Amino acid sequence: MKCMIIGGFLGSGKTTTIRKLVEYLGAQGQRTAIIVNEIGEVGIDGETISGEGVETREITSGCICCTLRISMEYTLRNLMASYHPDTIIVEPTGIAFPRQIKSNIESMGLPEISFTPIVNLVDPSSLSPNVEDLQNFVRNQKEDAEILGINKVDLIGQEKLLETCLLLRKLNPRARIVHFSARQGGEGLDKFFRLAGVSSQDKTACEMRNSVKAKNSIEARNSVEMSGVSAYSTEFEITSQEISLETAVSVSGQILDSIRKRVTQLNPEFTGHIKLSFAHKENFVKGSVTSAHEKPEIEILKKEKNSRSRLKIISAVASVPREELIRTVDTTASGKLEDRQLSYIKAEKSNHGYSQTPISSLKQENF
Repeated sequence: MKCMIIGGFLGSGKTTTIRKLVEYLGAQGQRTAIIVNEIGEVGIDGETISGEGVETREITSGCICCTLRISMEYTLRNLMASYHPDTIIVEPTGIAFPRQIKSNIESMGLPEISFTPIVNLVDPSSLSPNVEDLQNFVRNQKEDAEILGINKVDLIGQEKLLETCLLLRKLNPRARIVHFSARQGGEGLDKFFRLAGVSSQDKTACEMRNSVKAKNSIEARNSVEMSGVSAYSTEFEITSQEISLETAVSVSGQILDSIRKRVTQLNPEFTGHIKLSFAHKENFVKGSVTSAHEKPEIEILKKEKNSRSRLKIISAVASVPREELIRTVDTTASGKLEDRQLSYIKAEKSNHGYSQTPISSLKQENF
């Protein structure tokens, strides 16, 4: 069984890339399982990726490279015993250390598991051209990668692409560099899939543990604390009955854009990722924003019919106090729902998971 670790900072396009990769592997007749690690208490990417022919597990409330190693081992063993996949894809949080994840898995003593090259995805539009401007954990991710995938090339010009290639080569002269657009597909994405699927030529587990022993003594600390990223996630159940898809899409975009503007006031050059999902009937509205200067990206996915409408928001932003981030997300989301006269129940975190607490009982209207 192969294990693929596909990392990348917040907003680099991991989920879209993995969705396309699952299709690619499925066309080859492979059984694929995915482990999605969300930094917040609720997950979005697992629902986005899940579908026929793929088994998905979510691990939330921390990072699998440090605080959630036991959960990671349990999930891996459970998947191998119950699903018997040919390939397991690990999508860690955007602040994780993929090299440390690989080392942790190697120490678990799992039988017949091999690794493909460690992948780090890059969004060139959010990458500073100066090495000195990169946060330490971002630099470490790129230095540890065996394949550096420059994603979203459809949104940049040749000059920016060349600038990004030169920066990545300076950071990591050994890695293979490939560029593509996961959203558009094409020859570049196919080449990336071929490179990512081969067996890793990296050091053996014993050699690697010896060579990175000093580094692991640093990385073994909590990656969330090291990153300087504040994270918060929340969930709402929409109790209004007749909500049109147009309304779901519209309010999703408004919430994301308003959060972006308010976070920009706190940090005009914020780095991070704000994600949203709106499960609506047979549709799954997904949106994201990754910088102060971009409008939210919204897409609509077809899923099995949802029994209830749910809105989830996950935010992870650097250099913004967590208390301010919580206040921004909660007040913006509830305010926009009330503006549209949508009644809702906010999920409150308890010691036993999430409980539903009524927040609003507004007059319901048809949209």
